Amino acid sequence: MIELELDHLSYSSVNLYLLCPEAWRRQYLLGQRGPASVALILGGTIHNVIEEYLVSGGNLTELWNKHIERKLAEETEIEWGGETPESLTADGARILRATEVGNLLANVRRQYNPERSESIERYVQLRVPGVPIPFIGYIDVIMADGVPGDFKTSSRMWSPDKAANELQPLIYLAALNQLGEHEHNWKFRHFVITKGARPQAKMIETQHSASSALSGLLPQLQ
Repeated sequence: MIELELDHLSYSSVNLYLLCPEAWRRQYLLGQRGPASVALILGGTIHNVIEEYLVSGGNLTELWNKHIERKLAEETEIEWGGETPESLTADGARILRATEVGNLLANVRRQYNPERSESIERYVQLRVPGVPIPFIGYIDVIMADGVPGDFKTSSRMWSPDKAANELQPLIYLAALNQLGEHEHNWKFRHFVITKGARPQAKMIETQHSASSALSGLLPQLQ
């Protein structure tokens, strides 16, 4: 069996390795990808809706209907687990109609700078000492004050401790710092949206440092 040769790392690949090395090997070295889960489709499609909303505005429910129709047409294998296309479509619309969700996204849209180059889905690359291949990633949004942020769809609201211990901000902040961009002052914002019966939405800001980023990243790669 031929194994693929890695040319980069990402937050998702390292996170999967930490959770299950065998699943990481099958996906990233053997190229084996199973059916998409309903949760993955829901979160990914909400992410696409938010991206278009931040750039162009519009009605969140209408954007959801457009994006989920396109996504369901593209996916050839879905692990439904008791869900249906109709229930998935209804869930996404319900989440995006929630008042807290709409208020959070409207507030982000007011505070990000659309004239700033690559303020949405900003591509970054990070070189870590002792690691032969780079990290790459896409930062969901960079606010007008230079602080990067990421949108998460979760089954429950995050605690401040969970946000503070996430690996992803360390990668993005270190990458921006390596590029000579220091406006962020090592702050990061998580925009968390829950999927429960009563959807919630919250911005959680975390504070890091150059030393905490390095000490947080290296143990994950050893």
